[in-house]
Amino acid sequence: MRSFVVSRALAGVALTALALASAPAFAQSPPAPGPVATPLATPAATPRPAATTPPRPGSTATPAPTGGSAAINATAIPELLPADQSSPLPYPAYGTPAPVSEVRVAPGVPQVITLPQAVLIAYARSPVLASARADVAIASAPVGLAQSALFPALSGSAGVTRAHRQPSATATTSPSGTTPTAGSPNTTTNSLSLTLQQLIFDGGRVAAQIRGARASQSASIATYQRQLQTVAFNVATAYYNTLSAQRQTRVALTTVQLDQVQENLVSAQIRAGTAARTDLSTAQLPTAQARVAVIRLQAAEQVELATFANTLGLDADIAVQPKDDVPAVSATAGTLALMPAFPTPSYQQAVTRALALRPDLTAQQQDVIANRENVRAARLGLFPNLNGNASYGTSSTDPSGGTFRNAGQVGVVLAVPIFDRGVTRAQTAQAQGQLDRSLAQLQIAQQGVQLNVRTALVNLVSAYAALDQTNAELAKAQEVLRATQAQYRAGVTTLPLLLNAQVGITQALTDEVTAVYTVRQAEQALLFAEGTNGAG
Repeated sequence: MRSFVVSRALAGVALTALALASAPAFAQSPPAPGPVATPLATPAATPRPAATTPPRPGSTATPAPTGGSAAINATAIPELLPADQSSPLPYPAYGTPAPVSEVRVAPGVPQVITLPQAVLIAYARSPVLASARADVAIASAPVGLAQSALFPALSGSAGVTRAHRQPSATATTSPSGTTPTAGSPNTTTNSLSLTLQQLIFDGGRVAAQIRGARASQSASIATYQRQLQTVAFNVATAYYNTLSAQRQTRVALTTVQLDQVQENLVSAQIRAGTAARTDLSTAQLPTAQARVAVIRLQAAEQVELATFANTLGLDADIAVQPKDDVPAVSATAGTLALMPAFPTPSYQQAVTRALALRPDLTAQQQDVIANRENVRAARLGLFPNLNGNASYGTSSTDPSGGTFRNAGQVGVVLAVPIFDRGVTRAQTAQAQGQLDRSLAQLQIAQQGVQLNVRTALVNLVSAYAALDQTNAELAKAQEVLRATQAQYRAGVTTLPLLLNAQVGITQALTDEVTAVYTVRQAEQALLFAEGTNGAG
């Protein structure tokens, strides 16, 4: 028994060179034939601001192993490059390529863009913001309408009146006798006049209406500012969702290549007579499953690219690629060293910033001011109004419309409402109800801001911690895979354990990609919760 184990171990060592020599033939085999898309151009883009904090613990890259029979053939397994630096694959990667992946270039839109560039494009093209700007214009109109009551009102009128009446008979006495005469049946009246009216005093009702309209306008502007931040957050979400989907596709493609390395290793063992031929089918099954995963993830990648273009206000088939700010990662050695975008604040720092900067909270505060002024204006509905008026005009005095005479008047009118059937009382009650509702909504908004900040901050800290742990998971999975491959070559472990190690490295790579873009999403969520996100 001992001699059998020794001979198998020696045979395994001898097979190492054979396995590694033939590995590239499997690992670098191209996908199914089909047209390859033209790689996207990568123009110079503004880099993200560097964080001032040191890298988080546990994120230091592990050096790649060198030498020894346990080392994986690193030349056969490429790195997971940033998404904008990876050559696009035909879609689907295995099978007949479909035209659904064809894209076109939009004039004036770079094919590879940074996050600030993406936000600016969305600001310029988003129909959501066009609607929000229209809302601001609508809210600004009542300001001018309320101010108009303070200015004099001048009106002019001109009229021509043609009147007809039945003539009346009259008698004219003369020496020759009495002769009947008829009056004129038609008369013409021409008139021209100007009227001037000016509010003198109303107890401050118009002033309250002006202040309320201005507060409503300010609330609308603040709502528009929050809409800008919402668009920026939606762009960031689509931005990192797209990058994550593209990296996941690369993980699946790398898994195919790793599985082909395992197939190569098993084939070498079969040729040496130390493994059964059925083991090759067992090793080929994960490769086939990995190819299915590549196709499915490619579909998800295509959907995310279309969603990203749509979020920018572009057609879904426009070629626009987010610039990846996450470094490359190797499937066989090393982990990601991701620099935080900004230092993690305390809860008090973050919530203080949010309460001071959130435009939606400002909008609620302005809404309270507007409703308070509306209550004041409604209560002044029974206050006496003092108005001045003046008029001047000329009109004809003879039946033919001639012989004009001028007339004018100047006066002051004091109007004292005595009984308005309860209209003022009802309007005041309505305005008070709206004020009470806006106060409650302001409290809800303040509590919502606190919850948003707390949730975003917890998610960010958890994302950082999860990234540290996935780094450890990936490093351990790489170590297990190298050790298991070496043991399998030496004949001291079984094929199921080798395949389990392969599953482990695939899961670790998937977790690593998910964790790193979850960090970027969590950073953007905290900035959005604080009201500090956007293009600048």
